[in-house]
Amino acid sequence: MNEMNEMILEKYRKYLRREYPRIGTKVGHTQKNYHRFTRYFLKWIEENKDKAYTELTPENLQDYRLYCVEKYKQNGNVGRLSAVNNFTAKFLERKELRIPVPNSVFVNKPILSKEELKKYVENAETPLEKLIAIYQVDGHLRPEDFYRLKISWHDCKNQYLYTNEAKSGDDKVILTPHMEKAFKEYLPHRIKPKRKEDEDKLIIIPKGSHYGLAPSPDSDFIYRQTKKIAVRAEIERSVFPYLIKPSAITDKFNDGVPPKVIQRQSRHKRIEYTLRYDHTTDELVKEYFNKKQRQNIEDMHPLDISKMKPEDKAQMWLNKLISNEIDLKTFKTGIDVLLPDRNKNKQRGDDIGYM
Repeated sequence: MNEMNEMILEKYRKYLRREYPRIGTKVGHTQKNYHRFTRYFLKWIEENKDKAYTELTPENLQDYRLYCVEKYKQNGNVGRLSAVNNFTAKFLERKELRIPVPNSVFVNKPILSKEELKKYVENAETPLEKLIAIYQVDGHLRPEDFYRLKISWHDCKNQYLYTNEAKSGDDKVILTPHMEKAFKEYLPHRIKPKRKEDEDKLIIIPKGSHYGLAPSPDSDFIYRQTKKIAVRAEIERSVFPYLIKPSAITDKFNDGVPPKVIQRQSRHKRIEYTLRYDHTTDELVKEYFNKKQRQNIEDMHPLDISKMKPEDKAQMWLNKLISNEIDLKTFKTGIDVLLPDRNKNKQRGDDIGYM
């Protein structure tokens, strides 16, 4: 690349640092990608048009756009062409060079099933692995969120987990009971940090060459932990951190969790982003209305439980459990009420297995 283009790239780097500051010690994705894509653009202009940045014309930009459309996929061109617009129209203040940027296309990637998600969490063995798995599934955290987490950002009293220094707005998630339990069980096992600046960092590497250090934002620590848990769970497909979040969101939709609740926990600014993960099928809709109809009939014609046989009572309660009308704890409590004789048998040591 010629000297003139190298000089403007260095000025542009400083501009990006002001406009898109770092997060802690990590260079922001926008800053890094804008600079990288602009370098590619200037190199292409130099090689194909034999020009420096000062000689750009709208036709040159249109030619580059056509080149990108032919060579790269649409979603990749969103960031690629946005970077060029930022450099030419905003930084160079040449608005006549602005080019159209395509809209993102939502790609429905195959996600983990409920059973696979359950296996993933259950096969997290160490307190640190359990914390990572549960924070991914319950808190919808991404890898970059883990590297910023601090112990002091956990407000267990108010059930908040903050994800940056601001401690406000969308930068927090609800600390679920599972997350709080994983947090409290991990702390006694957390390795003492070697560096003073890591004393409040939540995650400290427990072994290896980086023992006692907080993982670097540019490392693949969370990726490796995720892969290790997935392999142990014998999930026969590639599992990576960015697959866990959409899988967890979809699973919550399938369980009937209100969209606004999911949006809040996912920190999506717009509900449209959240609804992308709602893959309600015709079968789920039928099941919902059939369940509601059965419930209405039962409300209109309540069963006289006192006249039912013990096995019918148990079957009725089991059906409610299978159809997700009640949870396992409620099921066990109901069985004790419906079948009082069962408690006598338990006292004699003759417990009955219902599950």
